[in-house]
Amino acid sequence: MFSTGSEDHAADGPQSIEPLHLDGSGDDAAEPGDEDEDDENEGVKRWIVNEAPKPRKISEKRRADVAAFQEWIEQNQANLDKDSTRLVTDAYQSASSIVKGFENRKIITNPRDYQLELFERAKERNTIAVLDTGAGKTLIAALLLRWTIENELEDRARGEPKRIAFFLVDKVALVFQQHAVLKCNLDYPVARFCGEMVDAASSQKRFWERVFEDNMAVVCTAEILYKCLHHSFIRMNQINLLVFDEAHHTKKSHPYARIIKDFYIEAKKLGEKKPRILGMTASPVDAQVDPRKAAMELEGLLDSQIATVADPEILQRTMCRPKKEMVVEYNPRPRDWETELHRALAVKLHDNYLFRKNFEFSRTATAELGPWIADRYWQLRFGAEETIKLSSKTETSLLRESALDHIRDRRVEEVHSAHDLVSLHKFSRPALSTQFLSHKVIKLVTLLQDQFVGGLGSGDKRCIVFVKQRTTARLLADLLRQPEIKIPGVEVGVLVGGGRTDSEFLESKVSYRDQVLTISKFKTGELNCIFATSVGEEGLDIPDCNLIIRFDLYDTLIQYIQSRGRARQEQSIYVHMVERGNLNHRRKIVQNQINENALRKFCEALPDDRKLNGNNLNMDYFLRKETGQKIYTVPKTGARLNFKQSLLCLDTFVASLPHPPEVSQTPQYVVTPAEGGFQCEVTLPANSPIRNAIGGVFRSKAVAKCSAAFEMCLALVRGKYLNDHLQPVFTKQLPAMRNARLALSSKRKGEYGMRMKPDIWSKLGFPDELYATVLTLTHPEAMWRPSCPILMLTREPIAQIANFPLFFGTKRASHVHCVPIRSPLKVNEDTAQRLMAFTLRVFHDVFSKEYDTTPDQLPYFFAPTSHVHDFDFLSVQDVDSIIDWAAVDFAHQNERLGYTFQESDEFFQDKFVSDPWDGARKFFLRRRCYDLKPTDPVPEGIVPPRHRAWKTTCKDHNILNYSVSLWSKSREKTFFDVNQPVVEAELLPIRRNLLDDNVSDEDQEPKKCFVILEPLRISPLPVKTVAMAQTLPAIIHRIESTLIALDACKLLNLDIRPDLALEAVTKDSDNSDEHDAEKINFQAGMGNNYERLEFLGDSFLKMATTISTFTLLPGRTELEYHVDRMQLICNRNLFNNALDMKLEEYVRSTAFNGRTWYPPGLTLKRGKRTDLAMKHTLGDKTIADVCEALIGAAYLTAQSEGNFELAVQAVTVMVKDKKHNMKSFSDYYALYEKPEWQTRQATTTQHALADRIYQRMGYRFNYPRLLRSAFQHPTYQTIWEHLPSYQRLEFLGDALYDMVCVDHLYHRFPGKDPQWLTEHKMAMVSNQFLGCLAVALGFHQSMKHASQPIATSILDYETRLEEALKEAKEEAVKAGKSEDEYARDYWVNCQKPPKALPDVVEAYIGAIFVDSGYDYGTVEEFFKTHVLPWFENMALYDTFANNHPVTFLTNMMQLKFGCYEWRLLVSEMRDVADEIGLMGGEEAAPKVVCGLTIHGQTVAHSVSESSRYGKMAVAKKAMAELETVGVEEFREKYECDCGKGKKGGVVVERGKETGGGEVEVEQHGTAI
Repeated sequence: MFSTGSEDHAADGPQSIEPLHLDGSGDDAAEPGDEDEDDENEGVKRWIVNEAPKPRKISEKRRADVAAFQEWIEQNQANLDKDSTRLVTDAYQSASSIVKGFENRKIITNPRDYQLELFERAKERNTIAVLDTGAGKTLIAALLLRWTIENELEDRARGEPKRIAFFLVDKVALVFQQHAVLKCNLDYPVARFCGEMVDAASSQKRFWERVFEDNMAVVCTAEILYKCLHHSFIRMNQINLLVFDEAHHTKKSHPYARIIKDFYIEAKKLGEKKPRILGMTASPVDAQVDPRKAAMELEGLLDSQIATVADPEILQRTMCRPKKEMVVEYNPRPRDWETELHRALAVKLHDNYLFRKNFEFSRTATAELGPWIADRYWQLRFGAEETIKLSSKTETSLLRESALDHIRDRRVEEVHSAHDLVSLHKFSRPALSTQFLSHKVIKLVTLLQDQFVGGLGSGDKRCIVFVKQRTTARLLADLLRQPEIKIPGVEVGVLVGGGRTDSEFLESKVSYRDQVLTISKFKTGELNCIFATSVGEEGLDIPDCNLIIRFDLYDTLIQYIQSRGRARQEQSIYVHMVERGNLNHRRKIVQNQINENALRKFCEALPDDRKLNGNNLNMDYFLRKETGQKIYTVPKTGARLNFKQSLLCLDTFVASLPHPPEVSQTPQYVVTPAEGGFQCEVTLPANSPIRNAIGGVFRSKAVAKCSAAFEMCLALVRGKYLNDHLQPVFTKQLPAMRNARLALSSKRKGEYGMRMKPDIWSKLGFPDELYATVLTLTHPEAMWRPSCPILMLTREPIAQIANFPLFFGTKRASHVHCVPIRSPLKVNEDTAQRLMAFTLRVFHDVFSKEYDTTPDQLPYFFAPTSHVHDFDFLSVQDVDSIIDWAAVDFAHQNERLGYTFQESDEFFQDKFVSDPWDGARKFFLRRRCYDLKPTDPVPEGIVPPRHRAWKTTCKDHNILNYSVSLWSKSREKTFFDVNQPVVEAELLPIRRNLLDDNVSDEDQEPKKCFVILEPLRISPLPVKTVAMAQTLPAIIHRIESTLIALDACKLLNLDIRPDLALEAVTKDSDNSDEHDAEKINFQAGMGNNYERLEFLGDSFLKMATTISTFTLLPGRTELEYHVDRMQLICNRNLFNNALDMKLEEYVRSTAFNGRTWYPPGLTLKRGKRTDLAMKHTLGDKTIADVCEALIGAAYLTAQSEGNFELAVQAVTVMVKDKKHNMKSFSDYYALYEKPEWQTRQATTTQHALADRIYQRMGYRFNYPRLLRSAFQHPTYQTIWEHLPSYQRLEFLGDALYDMVCVDHLYHRFPGKDPQWLTEHKMAMVSNQFLGCLAVALGFHQSMKHASQPIATSILDYETRLEEALKEAKEEAVKAGKSEDEYARDYWVNCQKPPKALPDVVEAYIGAIFVDSGYDYGTVEEFFKTHVLPWFENMALYDTFANNHPVTFLTNMMQLKFGCYEWRLLVSEMRDVADEIGLMGGEEAAPKVVCGLTIHGQTVAHSVSESSRYGKMAVAKKAMAELETVGVEEFREKYECDCGKGKKGGVVVERGKETGGGEVEVEQHGTAI
C-alpha cells in the first residue's frame, strides 16, 4: 500500500507478476459417475499456482518496450551503479528508510555559538548587538524576551510588582512584523501599537492600565512609549526590558534618544529599578560621521556596551556575503525636461496645487527614467478610478478653502479635461532605446537580462533593486511587465513602505499584510525580482538574495551595510549603479569603504570580554590554568582521551556521521554561567545515536567546553560508538539498521503447503454425541424452488460462522445463516448408522460420490429437518425434535425408488432423479406427459445432453436417446421400454460455486427437458432437502475456510472472532496488496480479503511497538527508537516468525474448488478422487501482510469488548521479541518508570503554561514539565531548563495519532478499500494539516526554540495560512453561506509548514498520553474535539492524494500530449558489490531502476530502494524535462502519432519479460 504509518512498507520493491501455468493435453470426455463442473479439464497435466481463469497477456509492443528498457539498463549499468550510491533523496523520499531519512532530512540549524553567547551576555548586562543583516539579531531578542518574561512570572509569584517589556521599532511596518514574530514564538500575550492605532481612548490612563494588566510585552513605535512615559501612564520602573530595534537611530531628538534622556537616566539617578536594555543594529553609524565616535556616543546614550564578533570569519561561515561587488556605470543624465504630454497637462492644471508634486516628479522622471516612463506615469495617474478620486480630492480641498462654487466646478472640470487629454493621447510602446528610456534604465534592464537569462544559476535568481522613491519602484516594475521589455523568467513585485491613507495612486498606502505577502511570494519564487525602497534595507525579514542592485545609490554606511546584507546566498552579486563622471557617487563608495574599515577596527579594539568568540578560545592557555581535568584510558588498548583530545575526537565522530556531501556537520556547544564558573552542553546532529551531554563547572568557558566534549566521548565509548582505539564505528553499524535490510521484495515468492481441511475433521472415532449447526437461508425464495434447512452434525461444536451470501442468479441472492444448537444429540450405534446412511445418500445421489466408511470415520453428518428456514432454531433445546427421522429412515431403507410403469400421476411429481452414467445430469420431476412418447423427437428449445453418443452415433434425437447417456457400445447392448411414460423434468445446473456473484439467471435457472425414468435413478431424498443440499459445496467450503482460519488463531493462542479470522487470512489475487492496480488472477467468491484488516493492523502494530520501545528504552534517541521499532515491525521479522509458526499453511489463496470440499479420509468407491495435498505460491510480503491483518482482526475483536488486550497479545506473538512481551495494554504503563525530569517540581512558568493549555485544550496536565518538554524544540538547549526536547514524545505521538486516524476511517467508511482509506488518511496525518492545526491551536506560540530560520518560516507560514482562511470565508459568503461555513480544506493549497509545527502537535499527543497514565481515551478525545471537525466532509479531500508526481505525469501525457505509448518500468538491479562478495555475507538491499519510456525511448530514470519512490522521482524528472516542450515538438522528438485515430484512456498493465530480471510494467497510475 502507499503508507499506513509503518516505515517498512514504503521500501518494498516492485510488485509481483502473474504465475506460470504449464499445460499439456488430454481427453475432455466425462467419465461416468463424475458431475464436476470442471470436467473439461480432466486429464490436463497442470501445475496450479493460483487458478487463473483469464490469464493476462502482454502485447508484442509492450514486450519490445520491456526488452528495450532491459537493454538500456545493461548499456548504462556503470552509471546506474553510481546512481545507486545516492538513492532518491527528494521531498518524497521514504520515511520508512530510517537511516536514509535521518541522513537526508535537513534539521533546522541550531543557534550559532555567537548568538547564544550574546544571549548569555544580554542576560547579564545592557548590550548593543552589532551584527550584519541576517545574522539573527531578532532571535537573540526573542530569547531574551522569553527569558525576561519567565523571570517576571517567577517574580510575580513571589509577590513583586508587575513589570512589562517593550520592543521598540522605528517604523510602523516593523510593529506588525516584530509583533508577528514574537506572537509566533511566545505563548504570552503581546500587544502592538503604532501611530494609526492610537485613538482618543488609548490616550487615557485606564487604557494603558488595562494593557499593562493583560500583556507581558508590547511592540510599538518609540513615539508611543515616549508619550506614555510623558503622561505617566507607565513609569520606567514598571518596565523590565527595552529592546531597541535598529538602535543606530538613537541620536539627537529621535524618540529612542528622548526615552533614554528624559526617563531612563532619571530613573537611574533616583536609584529606581530600571529595565535591561538590548540594542540591535547592523552598524552603530547611520550618517557620514566618524564611526568610532558614533559608536562610543551610542554606547553612552543607551547605557550599554557594544558586542560583536571577534572574528568576522565566524559570520562568513554562518551567512554568505556577496562574493562579488561590481560597479555599473551609466551615461550622465540630461537636465530635467518636459514631454509633450507633460506640457499639455500643465496648461490645463497649472493652477491646481494638488498636482505640483506630480509635475515635479514628471520633469525629473523624464531625465532620470526616460520620456516613456514619464508619460506612463500620467497614464496611470489619470486612470478612470484615479480620476474620480482626483476630482473628489480637488473639490474637498477647495471646500476647505471656502472657494466659490464656479471656481470649484472649473477646477473639477479641469481634472476631467486632463483625463480626456490623457485618454486621447497616443502612447508609444517602450523599447530599449534612449528615445524612450534613460540610459540608466536601459543599463538596469540589460543587467537583469544578463543575470536572469544567461547568468550563473539564472534559473534560481532572487534579486532586489533598491530605489529611493516609491513611485520609481512601481514605474520600473510596471516597465518590466510590458511585453516588449519583459525578461523571460522574471516575475516582478514591489516592496515599499506604509505610506499615507490619502496618498495618490502610485504613492497609495501599503499595509503590512501586503508587504508580508510580497516577501512570502518572493521566498516561494512566485516573485523573483522586487523593486524596494529603504523598507527593504532594514527590519523586514526578506529571504536571502543572490543579486542586489543599487539603482539609486545609498547615502550612508548603514544603508550600504544593510542592503548588502540582503545578498546572503552563495555566488551573490552586489551592484553599485554609478553615473559616469559623477564624483559624488564615487566619493560615497570610497567613503563607505573607509568608514566600514574604521568601524571594523573599532570593534577589533574592543576589550576581549566584549567580543563574541563563538566559544573558539585558546584552549591550551586555559587548560594549563585549570585543575580537575579527567583522563580516560581504554583498558584493552591503552588509548587515552584527555580534555583537549576530546574536541578533536568528537569532531571526527560527527564528521563520520552520514550526511549529504553539501552539508558540513559540527558539534554545537552552549556555554552558560553556573555557580563557580561556566558549564557547557554539547549537542550533536540529529542522526547521532547520542544527542546531548553536559560537562562539569569550570572557571573558563574553554575548559567547560572541553569538559562537555569529554563527557560526550565517554558516552559514545559506553554506547560502543567509539571503538577501543577511540575511532568512530557508528557508520559501520548503520547499514545493518537500514530499513532496506529489513524490507522484503514483493517479487520474492515461495511454494508452501496449504491446509485444505480444519483440525476438527481429524478428530474421529465413534461419536457419543453430536453438535448440530442448522444451515438456513435468510431469503430462501432466491432459489429456483422450495427448500428446507439441513443440519450439519459434528463431534465438537463449531464456532459461530458469520452470515455469507450465496448467489442464484441476477438479483437472486440469500445469506446463509448457520445456527448452532447448544445441547448435543446423544448418539448410539443405531442412530449413527441411520445418520451415516442419510449422509452417504446425499453424497451419492446429489454429488455422485460413493464412499465406503463407518460412523467413526465420517468427520460430519447431515440430517434433514421438516421446519422452514425462518423457524426459531435458537430456541431449540432438543436436537432430536427437529430432525426429520422419517426422511432419514426412508433414505436408510431405500437405495432408490422402484418403478413399474404403473404409478399414479403423483409419483411423477417432486422427485429427485439422477443419471447413474453421467453424474452431471440431475433432474427434478415436474409431471407426467401423456402427449409424448419415448420415440418422439425432443421438442425445440431443449438443452441438448453432453454425452458423445448424442453428438456422434445417435441417429434419432428422440426422448429415449436423450434420457440414455451410455456410450455407443454399451447402448447397443441395452434395451428400454418404448411404451413407458414420458416425464417433464428440470435439468439442474451443475454450478457449485454459489459464492461467486458473477452469475446470471441463465447459469442457475433450471432447464426444462423430457425424459423417461427407466435408465435413471429415482432418489429417496426429499426434493426440498436436495434443493438445499445443492448449496452444501459452497457452504462447507466457507465453513472449512473459517475453521482453518480459527485453527491459525488457535496456533497463535488468539481468540479472534471467526469472520475476522477468515478475512485476515484471505488472499484473493496475486497482487492483493496492490490496492491501486487491477487484480491479477482474481479468485471470486472468497469474501473480504485481508487488505482492510492489514491497513488497521499495520497501524496498531506501529502504535504498540512504539509504546513498548518508548517505555522499555527510556534512554534511547529518536534514531535508535526508529531502528528498534523497525526491527520489530519490519516485514522480514514478521515473515520469519510466520514461517516458524507455519502460518503460511493457513492462508486462503484459492477460491472454491468443486473437488476439494468433500470430507477427508473416506474410501471412495465411485467418482473422481480428490487430492488434498495442495500447495500454493505466496509472496514473502503477503505472509507478512497476513500477520498484520491478524493483528487488525485481534484489534477489532478486542475493541468489541472495550479493550486492546487481544491486539496487544497479537503483537507480542507476531514480533516475538523481548522489546514487546506485553499481554495487556495496562502492562505498558506498569513498566513505565517516570524520569526524574518529569516529576521534578515545576516552575511558575511551567505551571502558567499548563494553565494556558488547559484553558485552550481542556486537558490539565498532572506533570507541567512533561508539557513543557512537548513544546521544546531540539535547538533549545537542554541545559537551560534541564528538559529533553520533544523528539521522544513526537515519536510516540506520531504512532498514537496515526492509530486514531486509521481507526476512525476504518469504522466510518466500512465499504471503502484500503487505497481510498490510505489516500484520505494522508490528508489527516499530513504535515500540511498538522502544521495548520498547530497554528489553529496556538501551539506555535508555546514552542521554545533558538533558531531564527524557524521563527521566520513559522511567521511566513502563519501569514499564508491566514490569507487562505480569509479567502475561504469570503468564498463561503459569496456562495450564500455564513462566514463560519467556510471549507475546512483551505490549508491544502498553502505552502508546506515548517516541520517543527506538525512535530509539536504529535509531541503534545504523546505528552497527554504519558501524563494520563497511558490512557488512550485522551488521544481519542483530542482527535474528536480538535481534529474531526476538519474532516466532517471527507469529500473535500478526495483529490488530496492525487497531488502526486505520477498523477501529474499521467495528466500531462494524456491531456497535454495525447500520448498513450508511455510506461513506467521497474526492474531490480544487479548489485555488482554483492556479486563479488563485498557485502561480507550480508544480504544486499534490493535496488531497483525505474524508468519512463515514451515510444520505446528511455526519457528519465532513477535508482531507488523502492519502486514507489523511484516512480515518483522519475515522474518529477520527466515533468521538469517535458514542461516546456510543445505538443508538436513532443510528437516529432518521440515519433508520437497517438493522437491520430486513437481513443480511450490508458490502462494499467503488468507483465513478465525474460532476460535480465523481472520487469514491472505500469503505463500510468497514481503509484502511491
